[in-house]
Amino acid sequence: MENKKLGINTGLLAYVFWGMLGVFWETLHAVPAMDTLAYRIVWSLVTIGIILTIQHDWHTVFSTIKQLARNRKLGWIILSSLLISVNWLIYIYMVTHHQATEASLGYYIMPLINVAVAILFLHEQLSKTKVIAIILVIIGVVVLTIQSGSLPLNTLLMAASFCFYGLIKKQVQLPATISLTLETLFVMPIAVIYLLWSPHTMLQNGPRIAILLVLSGIITVVPLLLFAVATKNTDFITLSFIQYLNPTIQLLMAIVFIFIWAGIAVFVYGSFRSYRQFQQMRKKPIKKETVKQSFKGVSSVEHGR
Repeated sequence: MENKKLGINTGLLAYVFWGMLGVFWETLHAVPAMDTLAYRIVWSLVTIGIILTIQHDWHTVFSTIKQLARNRKLGWIILSSLLISVNWLIYIYMVTHHQATEASLGYYIMPLINVAVAILFLHEQLSKTKVIAIILVIIGVVVLTIQSGSLPLNTLLMAASFCFYGLIKKQVQLPATISLTLETLFVMPIAVIYLLWSPHTMLQNGPRIAILLVLSGIITVVPLLLFAVATKNTDFITLSFIQYLNPTIQLLMAIVFIFIWAGIAVFVYGSFRSYRQFQQMRKKPIKKETVKQSFKGVSSVEHGR
């Protein structure tokens, strides 16, 4: 029971974190999506490498690789690293190309694929309440799909890639830091080769963007470590329902930003209108009659004295 509680709590934290990350990736829209992915892989490995160095745990990484090779499970870890890389690339591309709605739709579809996978491959059971919950979710997803007007291939690929990534982590259970190290280690050569070939440089868009690219490593590692703990300690169906936090938070943040920008627009409009009124008042000529009446008023006051 304690393990399941740990799994639910770490799952909640991971998906809340992921739900808020759309804003971060949006700030990197000036960097090509493939370059962002490559930097993300490199700095993720640097981040997790620092953690392993502090823990003096590099020997565990190499012993795990040998053990996985002996058990013929190394291929699954390599596949999981490719799947999460595909997921990252599609999500970064969609967010930086103003396709946040399609990305959110992908995250709404993803738990449904997870439930199907949990039943087919993990043989997990559905209670009556979970069946009702899934039916309601399906209705909601169908309505969202109809409203968006289509179901893009990118949306389905993003949902499926993360679903099967989670399935592999569920089947091949490793310590969170070791699992993430191996996943980034196997795709690291591809990322480095691409960055050496790419015309884009890290400092090309200024020091601010360069710092954000470095921070992308930490921002990637934290939720993935939490997710690794969650997959080990809770069932796949429960994790699937927790997953709805991610797109919901994204949509709520979008609504919040709409209100913020609406407020800013109203403020700017009001300020501009006041400025124009002030300018018109300055340009408006003073009538002679008004000046004469003013002098008469002053004269009458003087006579009264």
